[in-house]
Amino acid sequence: MAQFYPEEVIQEVRAANDIVDIVSEYVKLKRVGNRFTGLCPFHKEKTPSFTVSPDKQLYYCFGCGAGGTVVQFIMAIERIDFIEAIKLLAERAKIRLPEGDYRGDEAKRFEKKQLILKINTEAARFFYRCLHSQEGENGRKYLRKRMINPKTATSFGLGYAPDSWDALIQYLKEKGYAIQDILDAGLIIENKNKNTYYDRFRNRIMFPIIDLRGNVIGFGGRVLDDSLPKYLNSPETVVFNKSRTLYGLNFAKNANKNELIIVEGYMDVISLHQNGIINTVASLGTAFTHEQAKLIKKFCQEAIIAYDSDAAGQAATLRGMDILTEEGCRVKILSLSEGKDPDEFIRAKGAEKFEKAIRESKSLIEYKINLLKAKYDINDIVQKVDFVTELANIFAKIDNAVERDAYIQKISEETKISSQAILAEIKKIISKNAGKGNKSLKNTREIVLEPVATVKNSSENNIVNTRLINAERMLINVLCYDKFVFNKVRELIRPDDFSDDLHVKIATIIYALREKDEAVDPAQIVSRFEGEEIKTATSIFQIEPNFEDNLKAAVELIETINKEKNMQKIKISLKEGNVEKLHTLLIEYKQK
Repeated sequence: MAQFYPEEVIQEVRAANDIVDIVSEYVKLKRVGNRFTGLCPFHKEKTPSFTVSPDKQLYYCFGCGAGGTVVQFIMAIERIDFIEAIKLLAERAKIRLPEGDYRGDEAKRFEKKQLILKINTEAARFFYRCLHSQEGENGRKYLRKRMINPKTATSFGLGYAPDSWDALIQYLKEKGYAIQDILDAGLIIENKNKNTYYDRFRNRIMFPIIDLRGNVIGFGGRVLDDSLPKYLNSPETVVFNKSRTLYGLNFAKNANKNELIIVEGYMDVISLHQNGIINTVASLGTAFTHEQAKLIKKFCQEAIIAYDSDAAGQAATLRGMDILTEEGCRVKILSLSEGKDPDEFIRAKGAEKFEKAIRESKSLIEYKINLLKAKYDINDIVQKVDFVTELANIFAKIDNAVERDAYIQKISEETKISSQAILAEIKKIISKNAGKGNKSLKNTREIVLEPVATVKNSSENNIVNTRLINAERMLINVLCYDKFVFNKVRELIRPDDFSDDLHVKIATIIYALREKDEAVDPAQIVSRFEGEEIKTATSIFQIEPNFEDNLKAAVELIETINKEKNMQKIKISLKEGNVEKLHTLLIEYKQK
């Protein structure tokens, strides 16, 4: 592919343009499980076969075979070339592209981002080792007290920042990183006289903050003594923006549920995850933002807010649910007994009772009504008027007339306020707001292109073994998504052991990324191909490897691949009439 821009620029542009947002501007999408579906814009169809995967950032049509990343979608839908697609997407994400031969400030900016990610990864390793060293005993004691088991702590990469002024500085300097780069990563602080530096995080349990591509973009730290602040986050950097980040989303996106539970703290996420409730995210201790709501909308239709029940928690809940509603999410509120937060509740009551509380979550309207009931004494005439006025403002925002009427009747029966009075106030508000205009839906359009041809397998002598091809594709997905399994089986099968040319190429990329300890991203892999290979590679990553034991499955897949490759050779020898070779192969096959 002739590229005017370097790979890191292209990957940044692609990552900044969510594929669901982009495709939604052209195709009416409907969420089905963990994917979105719609009518394919590239061929005529009556039943939707076009899918978009937010977690993989890929689209694929099971009807015509069209597929790829957001870049390929824009190229096809707008009928433009690769460079024009990158320019269009960069402009949309407000990314300034480098010009000419890629020198100067822009080049430095892209290189800086990669460097900061490497420093963060090295810092996460340092904190992890410290937690499991002698000086990390207080950290381990704290986790035991909070009932966090070692397996969960490892899954989240939890660590410990030593009670030292410069332990991390010295470690990173020994690794060859410059002070200025460590400072830019937000891991150290310059003192007032600007001659020395000290570690930002000291004597804290460390929570690496990981993005959807597996990169460590920042940290949160909790003190182990009475120091303030209790929780401390990384500052804003070139790779970390907390208003656009949700802690735990890298796990929650794989929960395959149409709802996400939003909690306040790191420990809430970790405790719920440990108890099997992995569709949980936290908003990093900041006021909930529209950017975070948009992130949630990409992965689910319903958001359940589980903030603390104190005054601050209620205020945060109200802000959060209004923002989520504006972004098109259905919102429910989870209220826990005895004023406990999710972490305390699940440790005291268990997962079963927490899941019961989820099922009993109140709708947004019910929650607001309950707050108003607690706020006003409707036996007082003045307060009753204020109650109805606020109530009418809530009901006026309900689009469904039947739903609105049901709430009016219910409130009327409970409060003895006539439904006509409530309805009259609602009409006043609606009339006042009339003419202000509503957001119009984006128009969709359909472009009909010729269906693409299916890529044929390029294995030896064109004898296609479906069982072999399927086993290789399933194994590719397991190696892509499970780092632990990759490390266990990497020596049992190498990229060249795959039978199909494209499979060899994909496996080579996965092995190269894994061996450099870099994140493995399906969209990034697909983007390295062109033409028909993009479509076939995309189809491969549509496979969902839902095994109870990935390691056992990987070993069995490797055994299948080896046996089927030998059988393939036997068939070829039989076809060629090579009796001597056939005899040798049959002996080998029986031995295996």
